[in-house]
Amino acid sequence: MKNACQRAGALVWAVVAVGGWAAASAPALTNPERHYEMVSPVFKGGFRIEPTNLLNRAMSPDGEAFAFNSFGVFAGAPGPADVPLDYVARRDESGWVTAPIMPSESLIGDTEDVDVSPSLDTVFVKGQPGFAYGLELKEQIFALHSTASVDTPASWRVIGALKSAESGEFQAGYLGASSDFCHVLFRTETRLSPEAPPIGEGERQTYELNQGCGGETASLALLGLNNKDKLISAKCKQGIGAEVYNRKGNDTGFNAVSSDGAEVFFTTCTAGVGIDAPHQLFVRVGGSRTLEVSRPLAPQCEAGGAVGEVPCDGAGARPNAEFQGASEDGSKVYFATEAPLTSEDTDGGEDLYMAAIGCPAAKPGCSAAEREVTSLTQVSHDPAAHAAEVQGVVKVAPDGRRVYFVARDDLLNSSQQAGLEGEGRPVPHVGADNLYVYDSETAAIAFIGGLCVANGQSGGVEDIQCAAGGSDASLWQKDEARAQTAGSDGRYFVFATYARLTGSDTNVARDVYRYDALAGRLDRISLGEGGFDDNGNRTVLDGSGEVLGAEITPAKVAGKGFLREDHEMATRAVSEDGSRIVFKSAEPLSPTAANGLENAYEWRESPGGGEGSVSLISSGASTEPVFSVLISPNGTGVFFATADGLVPQDGDGLFDWYDARLGTGFSLPPAERRPCEGDACQGPLTNPAPLLVPGSVAQAPGGNFAARGAKRRGPPVKCRKGYVRRKGRCVKRTHRTKRTSRRRGK
Repeated sequence: MKNACQRAGALVWAVVAVGGWAAASAPALTNPERHYEMVSPVFKGGFRIEPTNLLNRAMSPDGEAFAFNSFGVFAGAPGPADVPLDYVARRDESGWVTAPIMPSESLIGDTEDVDVSPSLDTVFVKGQPGFAYGLELKEQIFALHSTASVDTPASWRVIGALKSAESGEFQAGYLGASSDFCHVLFRTETRLSPEAPPIGEGERQTYELNQGCGGETASLALLGLNNKDKLISAKCKQGIGAEVYNRKGNDTGFNAVSSDGAEVFFTTCTAGVGIDAPHQLFVRVGGSRTLEVSRPLAPQCEAGGAVGEVPCDGAGARPNAEFQGASEDGSKVYFATEAPLTSEDTDGGEDLYMAAIGCPAAKPGCSAAEREVTSLTQVSHDPAAHAAEVQGVVKVAPDGRRVYFVARDDLLNSSQQAGLEGEGRPVPHVGADNLYVYDSETAAIAFIGGLCVANGQSGGVEDIQCAAGGSDASLWQKDEARAQTAGSDGRYFVFATYARLTGSDTNVARDVYRYDALAGRLDRISLGEGGFDDNGNRTVLDGSGEVLGAEITPAKVAGKGFLREDHEMATRAVSEDGSRIVFKSAEPLSPTAANGLENAYEWRESPGGGEGSVSLISSGASTEPVFSVLISPNGTGVFFATADGLVPQDGDGLFDWYDARLGTGFSLPPAERRPCEGDACQGPLTNPAPLLVPGSVAQAPGGNFAARGAKRRGPPVKCRKGYVRRKGRCVKRTHRTKRTSRRRGK
């Protein structure tokens, strides 16, 4: 029988040999500009990365860092794990180096919510204190960690240790934050101070935790207050953005918290009780004043004889207002309502409005608390005064300049109609789902094209461009939105649609398009590589008879203002300059794509104009589909998850994150790995911690041993009714069960 040292040496040889052989024949990229780099480490404790979990992956703007999670315990992470653990990989001159970004169990025993800053330099975690794990919830911890520092218990900074002011279980659900986490929004069913009004059964209150950055006063205050510091309605929930109150599936919180936290947009009811009660849109400015946004500018807001008090008189009788998105700086907000808020709105139908938030003319350079609603614009204005029938907003530009939306009315004037017809271009049809873009600087609307619904018609109007069964409703309902903008002003708009919007689109499958709002140009980008596959127009069916098509990675909107969602850190499909777009397709758009599964592709703009060109990014030969593909804003990195070994050291057949990178690669070539000899076979049985593993160069000595504490999960522990398995033991079931499932991406 072999001793431990002999067994250790055999393990090294087996792993290295497999890693060396598996990827030796991996196909090269068809795009000569790029090369493969393995982002996640070779050794992952025998577990794959979690490619389907949108909640815990993020990419830095420069593409030099990438966060992901896995059930594996490696790189010195605390373990073992019953939920995916979080890691960040950073690129240096010799490879990708992985480090954990998760609190130790001594600080937070049950991590419930995770978010990251837009620059990926800070991670935020909320959860239950480690010492209270498995007990009745009495406290919630909010903590921050710099992803550039070594992950130790001391590197985590607690910014909030919240305790209930009364008996019973206490929970706090994270809702969103400013970009630096100085302002954190959360909701609870328990009073946090004796001054707060009582909370009835099923009721919740929303709070803002202000750390006191930049000279501000640290505070913990209720959201949804009027200007006398009383709740607008003690019986109503306060929804961040459109969360809680929505009628059309638009549960978005896009930029509901401004980047500096000076504006927080929320919705609450103004009469009655419940989510179906009349509700309006408000904004809390400077943490001290509340403005009602969804009201006419004149007369001056007044409530109960008090000037400036909210809600304004008549708010309970006005039609509801639905938040649709805001600019990052909080200076512009879009919302939909049937209320006629301007003199030009006489149609009585659902319209899209834009409100500007800023300093009044008499107070230039005012403080955040002194800001007002300075203007109100009916975006969906029909020159013929017909009802616009706005269906919803698809995307708002980061600076709020442009908004892309769908309406069933013809919103163009006669000269615009004539111009389109003269060029032989499509025109909007009344009753169809017409896609428009509004430019707030020029106050102009442009028509992009008609979208599709499931029955091959749009609004009851037959649409010959749509295939039966194809629906684009998710674009504006945002349950699985496949649309993004590029450029701070939203000049470029990328979306996936079943509609055939250009002459080059002749099949019935979903295709990806790019619209250039400045040039007024629409291009189909899910083409065939070098014209292959009838230039992407061959109709291909899957095993169930469904037509295969192309799509960008969908954004899962959870009705919250998570920073990674607002900044598309987990889903970005287009470079900031609009010149490069990545997408997935199971239709073989390249002769190299022979596996019949979803593969990753990149479209590149042609320097001299034209429809551009497409190249395969993934191998096209994997036995598993590519789950996700995203591109860094600067276009240098294309990240995708694949089980294919695309570099020589990746031979485990598990899912990994790869980067198809622009340029020549790392300065140091991969080190040669050899089988051990003599005493070299008697290495340690566990890794030194922390283990930092370069992704596209060979591992450091010992790099294929198991990390300390890493182990495969054994047989599941059986728990009696009312209890659930947590970290190898049975604990009483609580509401945390659902939150843990969310972290698993289920």
